[in-house]
Amino acid sequence: MKKSIAILAVLSVSGAAMAQSSVTIYGILDAAVARVDDGTVKNMKVESGLLYTNRFGFKGSEDLGGGLKANFVLEQGFSVDNGASLSDSQDSQTKLNQMFSRNSYVGLSGGFGDVRLGKVWSAFDEMKGASNAVWDSGLSPNSGVFYGGAIGGYTYNPRNSVIYFTPNLSGFTGAASYSLGENKTATVSAGKVAAVNLKYTAGPLYVGLGHQSENTSGAVSTKKFNMLNATYDFGVAMLQASVGRQSQDDRRTRDWTLGATVPVASQLAISGGFARSTDNAAAGNSERKGISLAALYALSKRTSLYAAYHGTKTSNPALASVDTSIFALGVAHTF
Repeated sequence: MKKSIAILAVLSVSGAAMAQSSVTIYGILDAAVARVDDGTVKNMKVESGLLYTNRFGFKGSEDLGGGLKANFVLEQGFSVDNGASLSDSQDSQTKLNQMFSRNSYVGLSGGFGDVRLGKVWSAFDEMKGASNAVWDSGLSPNSGVFYGGAIGGYTYNPRNSVIYFTPNLSGFTGAASYSLGENKTATVSAGKVAAVNLKYTAGPLYVGLGHQSENTSGAVSTKKFNMLNATYDFGVAMLQASVGRQSQDDRRTRDWTLGATVPVASQLAISGGFARSTDNAAAGNSERKGISLAALYALSKRTSLYAAYHGTKTSNPALASVDTSIFALGVAHTF
């Protein structure tokens, strides 16, 4: 009898909580027919996620009263051309079989800001794409250009993380994230990923500054990434620009990109730009350049067609240059 009463009590509390909660299923499907030149072979392919990374997810929130909310997101990436799930191959930590490779977090938000715990985008990643032409995609001019040298890429959604977003204070917002490596041994300290950003938005102007430092363990030297980016919306066009620096020991890489997005009509926009990344002598003296041009046509609020060209050139005084390109015609649908 007491057990039955206890179960009913738990169920009644659970039902009350559910009545105040909301859960949304969402996703993006993006596929394209593309002519791909990898520098050696030219192929016709059905490509996946060129403009938007394919994903499905669940997100929800519960109103706890007094302006406080509990929030969660579970999000998985996949390839629409073959149905395969996308694993987190960029994760510098030990790889896992992942059910939710993009996001998996729970947290609280309110007047104090927003706190999330789990696998999240780092504070650096939260700002670095804001100024990328061609809608911050795999077709952006800096795709295959930034983070392609000797230093390599940053960890964009580390697991075992805590991230905090400040409330908006007169146009200023900020975020700080820290990921625990959880791989400490008796002789080597654990790795970590630490990042911060500061953003300012006022009318047509956006400016962002971000920093991230990371290492896989205490036995590995620290990688550092810095970026300053900005956009200005003139109405007839939005200008987009960023400058960045990567470093590890005595190796240095400098990055910059410049682009624009033009709303030609209510349903049509064109975006394009140029990017460049150069390594110092210690990093190998390589130079990477990228150029992109794309058009996006909205058939509805949820379905769009796009056409895009993206090309890169990698050169080094001691090696033959490598040119790659992709021309794509695609369709994207959100739900």
